[in-house]
Amino acid sequence: MPAKKPFITQYDLATRLGVGQKTVSRALAGEPRVAPELRARIVAAAKKFGYRPNQSARSVKSRRFDRVLFLQLVEAADQRIDSGIIDGISDGLAEIGRSLVIERLVVPDFLAGGPAPRGLQEMMVDGVLVHGNLDPSAQIEVVLASSGLPVVWVNRVLEHDAAYPDDHGGGRLMVERLVAAGHRRIAWFDGMLGFRPAVELHYSRIQRHAGYLAAMSAVGLAPRTLSPAQDPGRDGQFEWLLSHLQVLPERQRPTAIACYGSYEALTVLHAAGRLGLRIPEDLSLILAHHETLVVGIRLDVALVPSEAMGRAAAALLGWRLANTRRTPAVIVPFNLYSGFSVRLLTP
Repeated sequence: MPAKKPFITQYDLATRLGVGQKTVSRALAGEPRVAPELRARIVAAAKKFGYRPNQSARSVKSRRFDRVLFLQLVEAADQRIDSGIIDGISDGLAEIGRSLVIERLVVPDFLAGGPAPRGLQEMMVDGVLVHGNLDPSAQIEVVLASSGLPVVWVNRVLEHDAAYPDDHGGGRLMVERLVAAGHRRIAWFDGMLGFRPAVELHYSRIQRHAGYLAAMSAVGLAPRTLSPAQDPGRDGQFEWLLSHLQVLPERQRPTAIACYGSYEALTVLHAAGRLGLRIPEDLSLILAHHETLVVGIRLDVALVPSEAMGRAAAALLGWRLANTRRTPAVIVPFNLYSGFSVRLLTP
């Protein structure tokens, strides 16, 4: 088997042609200080011997790497984020000529003395996009600030340098869909609002519920929030909801339930089945989710704008890379998908 042909360098070209390495570099860069005949000779030799520029060396010299770090702050090693966010970021970065580097940081490990993100240690990226479910600790903020790189947050509510969904609008959108279908007894179900402190909740739980309350108030309807006052455990939410619904007389039972997310919607489906309630004939259901299909069922969904949020974050970072000034945050609206889980009530 013949030996693999080694890469040829600018120094090799210069030696073969009997010129200086700087002359070769200037000729290949198209600088006017090199005579046209000599430049043509150097370019022809570069093609003949298969010269390829060293992009790593060029990036280090210019301090531009055309790469962006997407730092995912997670609470556990097996935690995953919505793939639509990554798709949106990747597409958005491609539009501004940059590629994506993904790194996950398990926050408890880092706070216990673990290493800082490798991408920030090596500094081989132009900027950073950060995603986390809860507000970051001061230590993470310090690490990001000390990098000197422009940082844009994904799915975090800030005034500047952030892209996040309009969760308040998403909550309103669900109520408006149900009201338009003739529903008046509309409940909100979130298995955590009743017992977990607000500081431990992702902002979207608070904002979607606030949107629900605002929309109910706007049409003069009494809100009804379904959430246990004490932690029943994740598997206990079903039993709690089941016991709550089965004691209600039919005239007091909600005709529709709006859910924070997919877990709550599945809990409602399970409880409704146990009580013999049909969806949507006896009970209508709508939820916020990033997909239109939930466990194979096409439910009515207020679509979380994951891809649009990722693309908006990439565009914000592109602006920061071109301009040093901070940029106002982008709030991305929800869209409504009409499935088969909301019944039209006749007057």
